[in-house]
Amino acid sequence: MRSFYYYDKIDSTMSEFLRLKDLSNEQISVRAGTQNDGIGRGDHIWISPTGGLWFTFDVVHTTPTPSFALFAGFCIHHCLSLLFEPLKDKLRIKWTNDIIYDGKKLGGILCRYQPSKNLYTIGVGLNTNNDIDAKLGKFGAVSLKQILGIEVANSFLCRALIMGIEGQCQHNTNDLNYLTYCNNQLFGKNRMAHIEISGLEIEAEILGIDASGALLVRKEMGEFISVHTGSIIDFID
Repeated sequence: MRSFYYYDKIDSTMSEFLRLKDLSNEQISVRAGTQNDGIGRGDHIWISPTGGLWFTFDVVHTTPTPSFALFAGFCIHHCLSLLFEPLKDKLRIKWTNDIIYDGKKLGGILCRYQPSKNLYTIGVGLNTNNDIDAKLGKFGAVSLKQILGIEVANSFLCRALIMGIEGQCQHNTNDLNYLTYCNNQLFGKNRMAHIEISGLEIEAEILGIDASGALLVRKEMGEFISVHTGSIIDFID
């Protein structure tokens, strides 16, 4: 049985989650109405305005997985598509850890792994009912409220997403299933982009995701490479 903690305002759901886990081994989730110091990927700040869905939880996953961030993205994409029919045609997965709707960021995922326990700690940020600055981030942002025309129940959606990931962890036995899904829903596929790799920027065409969960791209001179760490900066029109 998982315990759910909610705070109107907190520095970081990830930090509070780790603090509470030090006190108990029970499965928990920490959700906040807003974060003052949300933790994003690398040194990025996770902007968390009031009304959005910001939470951290843990899950045991014993199946070897090439990229758990992509696996989590697959789970969340699949769950959102089932819950909200209007999302299906324009909802995409951005390598490695974002959920995109119609070219704009809807949510992000942060994963940490404890190998000794086969335990993943997952932070999720989703624009649900919060107001949006259309110019926020490299690709802009969008909320579920803007898309659907109604507010969603953050408490229900938090539990539904956790259950969706837990269910996929229990039943996922073939890595190719989720990698194929991610390839089919990949944001920016077949487009030229500026891609950052270890602090260096290259221009390359996005081809897909390989069997290791890396981004497969083709550089200007035709060289194929797999990008294991990095990010898509923007697209070249």
